[in-house]
Amino acid sequence: MEDQVSAAPFAALSATLDRDPARPAPGTELPPLWHWLYFLPMPRQSEIGPDGHARRGGFLPPVPLPRRMWAGSQFRFLSPLRVGDSLRRVSTIENVSEKRGGPARWCS
Repeated sequence: MEDQVSAAPFAALSATLDRDPARPAPGTELPPLWHWLYFLPMPRQSEIGPDGHARRGGFLPPVPLPRRMWAGSQFRFLSPLRVGDSLRRVSTIENVSEKRGGPARWCS
């Protein structure tokens, strides 16, 4: 998937974090992990499943599991991302497995 580091998501997260929401100039470095602001999924309404996520069968295999779980990632930051950069993301599913457990419990 390809995307471009644009100023609007940077400014929006800055405002959310009570930082200056001014749109940054081209070349401004993104703080680490702000890459999550880009490559956002945009499934059509008709492609959204009952859990609010894109239906399985595209990137995620069409497995009959009732819930999804992100178990982790590894990041290597080789150089800073900057406003105006063109980006390419490559994602890989290494494993899909069924987990057993009880209903979710919330602590108060």
